[in-house]
Amino acid sequence: MATFFVVITVNFILPRLMPGSALAVVISLIEGQNGVAATAGSSAIALEVSQLEAAFGLTPAPWYVQYAHYIQGIFTLNLGASITYYPTPVLSIILSGLPWTLFLVVVGAIIAFFLGSYLGSIAGFNRRSRKDLVILIITSILAALPSFVILMYLEMWLSVQHGIFLISFPSKINTSPNSIMALARFYTLPIIALMFTSLSGFVLGMRNNMLHTIRDNYVTYAEILGLDRNRIRKMVYKNSLLPNITAFAIILGLAISQSLTVEGLLTTPGVGFFFGLALTSKDLPLLQGIFLFIAIMLILSIAVVEAIYTILDPRARVSESE
Repeated sequence: MATFFVVITVNFILPRLMPGSALAVVISLIEGQNGVAATAGSSAIALEVSQLEAAFGLTPAPWYVQYAHYIQGIFTLNLGASITYYPTPVLSIILSGLPWTLFLVVVGAIIAFFLGSYLGSIAGFNRRSRKDLVILIITSILAALPSFVILMYLEMWLSVQHGIFLISFPSKINTSPNSIMALARFYTLPIIALMFTSLSGFVLGMRNNMLHTIRDNYVTYAEILGLDRNRIRKMVYKNSLLPNITAFAIILGLAISQSLTVEGLLTTPGVGFFFGLALTSKDLPLLQGIFLFIAIMLILSIAVVEAIYTILDPRARVSESE
């Protein structure tokens, strides 16, 4: 609970440190509606300005009053209205893009988890070999590349040059086979880009776990018995996998932040697309809502992973009972 309040407090402070004024955006919105120049002190539009300030949570007040209203809005699920999409509530905008973002992030992270754990087990079990060296070099290079850079080159090669995948989000979405195939052709490359970016963490984590577990006595005993090396690797793999499950929550949170850039680049209807618009238009309520969404997703992922870890590892249940 303390972590949650720290996160939402930081979320309250950071958007207010942005340069520029969100109130200026509100005034420009009134100008567009009325077709006349507007200033905050104009008597003709003073009432309209105050109403929009209240709707957007921008009413001039001491910081502690704003913070109290902010906390109240979180617990009542009233995050205010978006300046860019006025009068649409911020929560409705986030919920409309949430399924697309979660699909992109979760699928990419799951693939990275299993593929990275497998490659890490090969590298750890065959330490100081050619396989280990190749896997380490490739994953280290991928770790240094942002997801949008990987996506850009993949799109240029496979979408623009060869036309295998789609670079634009499908205009019509339904349950027909053609629509599903179009979505698959569009989301394949973003998922691969996020998977490549998250891969290195799982590979290096699994490799380090294998190097530690491989020194256990049962591994030496299995080698003395003459068991097949591939069978021994699978045994060590299972015992080394649990710490990687804990890392899954952290990497999933990083993947969510990276997906915002990817979605903004491809203009998909996910949370990242709305984040880009909110950032350029100084839409403070929408920015706060998206930051809050990222923080909550990270906290929830850590809580879920810890619960799964407790179920899979009997030693964790024993330590908790003691």
